[in-house]
Amino acid sequence: MRKRQRQRGSTLVTTLIMGGLSIITATAYLELATQDLRSASARLRETATTNLAEAGLNAGMQQLWREFKIAQRFTSFDSLLVGASIASPRRPMNGVLGGVGNYTVSVVGYTTVDSFTRRLTLRSVGWQDRNGNGQLDANEPRSVIDQTFDLSLSRSQVFDYAYFVNNYGWFYGFSNEQLVMNGDTRSNGDVEFQYGSGGPPVFNGSVIASPNEKLSPQAEGRVILPGGTQAPRQWDNTTYTTRQASDPMMRQAYNSILHGTFGSSTFNLWRDYLYNQHGQMVNGQPFGSVLSDVNGTRRFNGTVLDNRPSSELVLPDLNDLNYYINLSQNWRNPKQTFGDGLPNPQYNQQAYVEVWNPQQNRYVRYNGVINGSIALVGYQNRPIRIHGPVTITQDVVIRGYIEGQGTLYAGRNVHVVGDIIYKNPPDSRGSVLDTILNLNERRDALGLAARGSIMMGNTKQFSNPYPLRYMTPPFTRGRYDENGNWIPPFDAMQTDSTGRRRFQSAFGDAGQNEIERLSQQIDINQDGAVDTDERGISRIDAVMFTNFVGGGNLATDGRGLTINGTIIAKDEAMVLYSLPLRFNYDWRIRERSLDDNPLINIELPRVSTVRRVAWQRVQY
Repeated sequence: MRKRQRQRGSTLVTTLIMGGLSIITATAYLELATQDLRSASARLRETATTNLAEAGLNAGMQQLWREFKIAQRFTSFDSLLVGASIASPRRPMNGVLGGVGNYTVSVVGYTTVDSFTRRLTLRSVGWQDRNGNGQLDANEPRSVIDQTFDLSLSRSQVFDYAYFVNNYGWFYGFSNEQLVMNGDTRSNGDVEFQYGSGGPPVFNGSVIASPNEKLSPQAEGRVILPGGTQAPRQWDNTTYTTRQASDPMMRQAYNSILHGTFGSSTFNLWRDYLYNQHGQMVNGQPFGSVLSDVNGTRRFNGTVLDNRPSSELVLPDLNDLNYYINLSQNWRNPKQTFGDGLPNPQYNQQAYVEVWNPQQNRYVRYNGVINGSIALVGYQNRPIRIHGPVTITQDVVIRGYIEGQGTLYAGRNVHVVGDIIYKNPPDSRGSVLDTILNLNERRDALGLAARGSIMMGNTKQFSNPYPLRYMTPPFTRGRYDENGNWIPPFDAMQTDSTGRRRFQSAFGDAGQNEIERLSQQIDINQDGAVDTDERGISRIDAVMFTNFVGGGNLATDGRGLTINGTIIAKDEAMVLYSLPLRFNYDWRIRERSLDDNPLINIELPRVSTVRRVAWQRVQY
């Protein structure tokens, strides 16, 4: 009896112990499971609110970038955002993502880094609005993120090209060496070739087209070749080097012995200043001649190098003439010493242009800004002298010899009525890069920038079809801006506020003819005889940029045309009356990186850029 009682009691105790352990285990499991659920729920809330904060940052940054990209100025930001802080946020923006939550983003920091850069900090709060009152309450989950970025006015990449046309690039009727392009070609649209009877012309550089939905009609972004595959001709590197020996304004051809193997430190120094017949990818970027468009990047022989489509570049906008007036009034030469260490005699000097006045037998200087229009004629022994950015509020009529470095900004048109020739032209020849750079840093460089158009030749002789057919719709094209506003196509036949048609000079035909007649009578070459061929345009040494059309009647004197520099326009309308046509890109204006200025800074138009500096989660 007693023995069985002890067994029954032992079983009961064991049962109780096991039951207790089961309860404890189950409770612990439930606690762990509940904790996991809580952690998972917290992680889910954190992920959701972080994504909401990121959405706010993206929305706020996109809005500010769109405004800056269109304006290409800091004026409105400086007036609205100065003084922004966490205690005094500016430009708040709210948003709701259905079923997820809310965000609020605002500017909490605004600093002037320099005259071309502003640093902004955005703070974005993403939260879940549990009570639906549209406000962030104390007990509601949230994430806070700060992002800092720089908005800058940087030199535009469009100045990396010998020929850049926003709306439509076209080369019609050229064969073989009737056209020699020593430089790269690009369009924010299609680039089309129609060869003459002798076959393809010579393109010693890349050809790039890009899709553009803002054009009307939209551009697919194709390099259009006859037969679909017949690319332009190229000189091999040996032929190019032989030709460059007698044409010092051509950039050099790549030579591994001189310029280093691909990717080497020596190569990286030379890279942006060279021509190479066979394009290839070096450090993820094409080097040498390529065809690039919506279908990717390939060599001229069709070998595919990269499948990524090309994209359009932002074109500078010259509409705000007051910006350039202020630039010209306040500019002082910032270069204290040259690359070789010698002092710059023009350091801290203001912008000016000097022109020889034969009647007064002396130079006349115009400082900074010129109200109205001006005619500039440079003689071989009395060249136009340019220093820094000079703004003319209306038209510039120009021809002759140039000395110095600077840019002429025209509030309306630039009229090129004869040859423009550097008194001291650049020379790319040599085997030591520093020697080449030191030499060319001091050589002449001219920028011509028109808020209206750059017209070449005597506008009194402009007619339809040449060149007015290419200065009017439908050849010129309209487009939409970043906000979807329609910008109509350029029409040269329209009358503007001067009472002149848009292709005509503000001086009028009679006045422009008189300028040409006087410059010919004075004898630009100063060789004692007036040359009849001075009436045409056969050479332009300049970097030309225009808000609208660049073109006109050229090479009417039978000598062909050479452009040593660039032509950059929304629409291009150059009509050649004699051949050949030759381009030599001026590599001295090329910006190698955001932190490395070009060899010569002639204050060319700048364009909006954005760069993220920092991202930080804030404990709130």
